[in-house]
Amino acid sequence: MLAPDSDPTSAAPSTIARISVALIAPDDGQRRAIAKAVAGAQARIAGEFSEYPSGNVISKLIDGGCNLIIVDLDAGVERALDLIEAICRRDVCVTVMACSAKNAADVIIRAMRAGAREFLASPITATSISEAFSRATARHQSAALERSTGQLLVFQGAKGGAGATTLASNFAVALAKKNAGLVVLVDLHPQLGEVALGLGIAPQFSVADALANVGRLDADFLATMLIRHESGLMVLGSADAYGTHRSLERGAEKLFRILREEYAFVVVDTGSCSGNIPDILFETANIVYLVVEGNLPALRNARRLISYFTARENAPALEVVLNRHNSRTVEIDEESTLKALSRPVDWKIPNDYVSVRGAQNLGVPLVSADTPIARAIAQMANAACRSSAGLAGQTAPAASKGDKWKFWTSNATRPLSTARS
Repeated sequence: MLAPDSDPTSAAPSTIARISVALIAPDDGQRRAIAKAVAGAQARIAGEFSEYPSGNVISKLIDGGCNLIIVDLDAGVERALDLIEAICRRDVCVTVMACSAKNAADVIIRAMRAGAREFLASPITATSISEAFSRATARHQSAALERSTGQLLVFQGAKGGAGATTLASNFAVALAKKNAGLVVLVDLHPQLGEVALGLGIAPQFSVADALANVGRLDADFLATMLIRHESGLMVLGSADAYGTHRSLERGAEKLFRILREEYAFVVVDTGSCSGNIPDILFETANIVYLVVEGNLPALRNARRLISYFTARENAPALEVVLNRHNSRTVEIDEESTLKALSRPVDWKIPNDYVSVRGAQNLGVPLVSADTPIARAIAQMANAACRSSAGLAGQTAPAASKGDKWKFWTSNATRPLSTARS
């Protein structure tokens, strides 16, 4: 087996298990042998092909999340090499591995020139393919670190009505006003989200449209689907019609990868814990803001969500936001709240029903006025700027695009917001 660009790198079985593999081998015996080796390496097989597939089939496979394709050369070298080249033109992030029982040097060189990253010599074993998968995983992770320099900041409500949408929208506007980098806000509700409504804008396209066109999705195409708020914030809204909605999983990784390459901050409103949220968000988020209220259902859900996040292998930084906080009139006091959550609260957003309802009805951001709730949200935005500026060894996305890309340089520690109504 040849590894043209790296030494073998060990990878945990759980990491390899996330690899989605497609097998293209017209010879039944060869395909079964490869499938057995892949299963032994504990990777997931996304599809098997007994003939060299068309470009449309490959596009659907890649859009469905397949990130590694093994192509057998023996049934037709020229067709196989053309297929490898077509796959690599379609998506450079997909790893292609060529395999053959004939280890001719010229065939190996041509396969690598076509875009293959590994050459697997028959007979293929679970050990040899595990080593190849480990190298592929290391390359993917390295490329992801180089590309994904924007901060992914996710707002998750502990329950419906906890205020995650209001906080995410106003937090994003506050970030945009800091001139710390371009900011985009994504409404991840599959339908009837309220981000655009609360900001007084009417998007023509939605996140559902972006994911429906994931094969065409790149920075230029995505730019045509965004709408600009007067604050400078860019918004990808939710579908404004009710009906059957598509899964948010398919294409989500590609969507957020592109956004993080183009924007310094990607703020996501996921709404409440509906179970429709793509795992990639929590695997790659820099911070998850868990929005909770001081009532029993919200605290119960928040406790379970905290356990869920902290138990994940790639646990995101978690900050608990106590919304609609009023220390004077509460049935569940602060001590009981902390006990229920099993951890301290990071942010307290004061209760201001009149201001919130007025802003929602007028489509005007809360942070446009100088109020206690606006100041508390601004503190969160300030901390996000400092956190982004303090990331060692990372460069702000598109830093050459102008002064607006300059990050804050304060090294101050994020304070606990203690704003009171």
